[in-house]
Amino acid sequence: MVESEKINQAAKIPFANESVAVIVPLFPPLPGLSEALASLAAQTRPPNLVLLLNDGSVPKAESLQDAMPELNMEVLTVPRSPKAIAINSAVKHLDSYSFLGFLEAGSRYAPERIQRCLETLLPSEGKLAPAMVLTRLQAVNGKGVPLPENDPRVTHLERLWAGGDSGVSLSEWLGQGNFAATISNIFADREHLTLNPLPEKAKNLSYAAVTIAGLQECLFVLQDPLLLHYPPPVAVELTTTAVAEQLETHLALLAGLQVKMQASPKNRRNLTAFHRAAWNNLSGLREDIFQQVILRLASNATADESWDAAKEILRSRDAQTTPAYLSTLIKGSDTLDMVAYAQALQRTRETLAKTEEDKNELHRIAEAAQGSGWIRFGAWLGERGARRMMQLEEEDLPEGTSKSF
Repeated sequence: MVESEKINQAAKIPFANESVAVIVPLFPPLPGLSEALASLAAQTRPPNLVLLLNDGSVPKAESLQDAMPELNMEVLTVPRSPKAIAINSAVKHLDSYSFLGFLEAGSRYAPERIQRCLETLLPSEGKLAPAMVLTRLQAVNGKGVPLPENDPRVTHLERLWAGGDSGVSLSEWLGQGNFAATISNIFADREHLTLNPLPEKAKNLSYAAVTIAGLQECLFVLQDPLLLHYPPPVAVELTTTAVAEQLETHLALLAGLQVKMQASPKNRRNLTAFHRAAWNNLSGLREDIFQQVILRLASNATADESWDAAKEILRSRDAQTTPAYLSTLIKGSDTLDMVAYAQALQRTRETLAKTEEDKNELHRIAEAAQGSGWIRFGAWLGERGARRMMQLEEEDLPEGTSKSF
């Protein structure tokens, strides 16, 4: 291809002057990697570089370059370490690129994803550009086929997104759960990721990265489903390991935000809203366990240290503003009896369970009746007898009158 043709082709690419790299971690090895890479090749605005991040667990990573020649790919081999450390190394390595995306096996970009994310991140007249963007997800199976609406994974994603759909603040929405779901959903300004590296001890990287951006009010959420994602099964009960991982993420968030919280009252207010909403977290973030850790830390501090912290908080606007739930409680002139509430809730659940049991029993009886020849015969006899009785009543009426009901 001659140089003039290359220039003409480049001019047709949306946002051709912006440099975009997509980081593809190859560890742990998961199925669906070739489909993920194929979705990058199908972008309306292809990435300038696809960086395959390998920790040595994929011995023939270079062969992926030959399998997808339409993509400009590079392999970066890093020492075996937590994924956060490896990704932070990749961000530093990509210092000549302006925007970075992520894509793991099991996820796929919709064709216009990179283009739409760039549209959102680039500044325009009268608009302050965010530093990170994520999009709604389409839950799919391993073959990329959308999951049915009644699948528990679809239902769980809908619950996670319900907060944003109802209009709660971004901080509260983040406190309700990890609606980003996967690191594949993150598309960001590289400078932001440099100033806000992934917390090395965070087990849930997507939740940590998105929350750090959201509490600083530099996150934007696109409502269009531009990421196809194969979600894991929804846990019915949390294991000790899952609780521990989320607690580590919680503490890693505080460590990553420590300086930014001290410098900005706005960030502190957002963090307060996040913790208030986290009591009803859907992603396993146990706020009660987190509060116990904070109390344990406070018990090890001196009285002066605790009082200094309290005085700093009392000087903030948060202490001067009564929360909405407390105002409502005061105006109602009553107290919230948690024991009575729990007992009433338990009675309601028992009533619902009994109603559901009765409904299922009636359903079984109805199904059995439909298949019974005796039931059908009895119905036929009843209908025939009713018709005969009506005929006899009509015969007994005086001439010229009619039966009315």
